[in-house]
Amino acid sequence: MEPAEYQRIFDHEGSHFWYRGLHALVLGTLRRELPATRDAGRAAGGGSGAAYEFLDAGCGTGGLGVQLLRLGRVTGVDWSPLALELAGRRGLPRLLRGSVSALPLADAAFDAVICCDVLYHRGVRDDAAALAELARVCRPGGLILLNLPAHAWMSGSHDRQVHTARRYERADLRRLAAGAGLSVVRLAWFNCALLPAAALVRAASRGGEDKASDARALPAALNAPLSAWMRLEARAASRGWLPWGLSVFAVLRKPG
Repeated sequence: MEPAEYQRIFDHEGSHFWYRGLHALVLGTLRRELPATRDAGRAAGGGSGAAYEFLDAGCGTGGLGVQLLRLGRVTGVDWSPLALELAGRRGLPRLLRGSVSALPLADAAFDAVICCDVLYHRGVRDDAAALAELARVCRPGGLILLNLPAHAWMSGSHDRQVHTARRYERADLRRLAAGAGLSVVRLAWFNCALLPAAALVRAASRGGEDKASDARALPAALNAPLSAWMRLEARAASRGWLPWGLSVFAVLRKPG
């Protein structure tokens, strides 16, 4: 990712409608699915009273990680020193430098591994191997949540800013999950309503030198209603109700 993009994300992650929607989707899914995770895999690791352990794999500037602190303990891992510096400034207490392809962590250490908008990156040369590594550090019965950009035909200038190597369809996630020995709980589209407009913008920027980023401030009169809408979409996506989307959200489970 371009260094300037990290700073833009740090500046806007707490307020931008897209991040608000994604964070609501992740936290809502964890609240729904975690009791089953604890029943399946936590008894041997500390009892029912132990706090959940989360890994934010590719934590970036830490916006999601600080939200996860509401539910348990959080470890953030990222390859970028700049991202880790910004995440530390945001208040994440446990941060490690490492790659999602070779995590500096013990086997079966986490109740849930959250990896949002990472496996698509050109720095991840083998997304199948990276998913297997995420599965390695997840406890039996635990969850792996992935959010990834959808549809190769949606590539645009933002992809150049964030170094996109690949975009996904749901069939791609099924194949990757099967290869890593994970069961699919749900594959859902997310960011549904904006797909038509975004497709036009991305098509216009394709092939040019436009350096536009999607992580930028919006007028409050636009950002506030979009934030409310994205929270509604998060509820629908957590149940797999949306018919299409700019992102595909995967809820996977490691066999217990």
